[in-house]
Amino acid sequence: MSLPALRSLIVPCLAALIAAGTLAALIAAGTPARASEPVRIEGAEEIAFTAKASGEPFRLLLLRPDGEAPAGGWPVLYSFDGEDSFALLADIARTLNGLAARTGRSPVAVAAIAWPRGRASVDRRVYDMTPPTARADGVHVMPERPNGRPWPKLGGGDAFLALIEDEMKPLVREALGGRTGPQTLFGHSLGGLMVLHRLVTDPDSFACYAASSPSIWVDDRQILADLDRLLARPPAASADAPVPGLRVTVGGAEEEFGPQDARAGEEVEARRRWVANNAMVTNARALAGLVEEKGEGHLRFSYEEYEGRTHQTSRILAALDAVQLAIDCTE
Repeated sequence: MSLPALRSLIVPCLAALIAAGTLAALIAAGTPARASEPVRIEGAEEIAFTAKASGEPFRLLLLRPDGEAPAGGWPVLYSFDGEDSFALLADIARTLNGLAARTGRSPVAVAAIAWPRGRASVDRRVYDMTPPTARADGVHVMPERPNGRPWPKLGGGDAFLALIEDEMKPLVREALGGRTGPQTLFGHSLGGLMVLHRLVTDPDSFACYAASSPSIWVDDRQILADLDRLLARPPAASADAPVPGLRVTVGGAEEEFGPQDARAGEEVEARRRWVANNAMVTNARALAGLVEEKGEGHLRFSYEEYEGRTHQTSRILAALDAVQLAIDCTE
């Protein structure tokens, strides 16, 4: 098309826009000619609260199932890392809840804890999601970080779990009208470690536990020694006593260094050593072997390796399994 012909098409269009005031409004606003709103998750809400012990702000991200609460109350799936986990878990729950309702089971609510927007950081996560060390000198035994930097402050895990127990759970009960049923705790990586730490420190806090790719390597695998002590205790004398459910999952390729494992600003060999030394699959198998050897009467246990999945991609499958576990979980 010739330039004059093209101009003959454009000029009348511009004239019409100007006449309507549309173009002037767009120029003044500096915005595109389309409406834009944040995407919302149906049935979900955000509840801001301040921790009583520390005075710090947090967010509770909550998905409430449709309809009336069942007689035994809504099962609740609690999750760490709400910034990353909540949307995924909520989408899965909305799908599986419909299936659960059609088969006579109770749909599950999802409750995830998150830091305020813009306040999440690697350093804060490392502090909140590492248990205190059991060593007399109070120093964690940690591997060299692939970025070469020193470890940030460690060992705030007990305070973070207390926050969930003492403040988050009451908020969830209130938001759900006091109708809550069996509760399940889910976490990935350091969150998976904290799931195991909650289990060994207070097994009755949750009815079921879902540890996805747990960072067993932290503090020279201290969590395995803690779990061994738990399993060394005599099991409950009564056959009717509740036995916690534990599901541990890991990606089958988590010890293989692949293209997704390279990180900007890190030496490739340093990152390769990090992947190998963390021994995610080897450590998960060691935990599974320990439970299979000593866990009878203590835990209802299941273990799965997701073939070919990496540390990040295994989280997606683990989230699916965690929602299903929460639906199936019983006191």
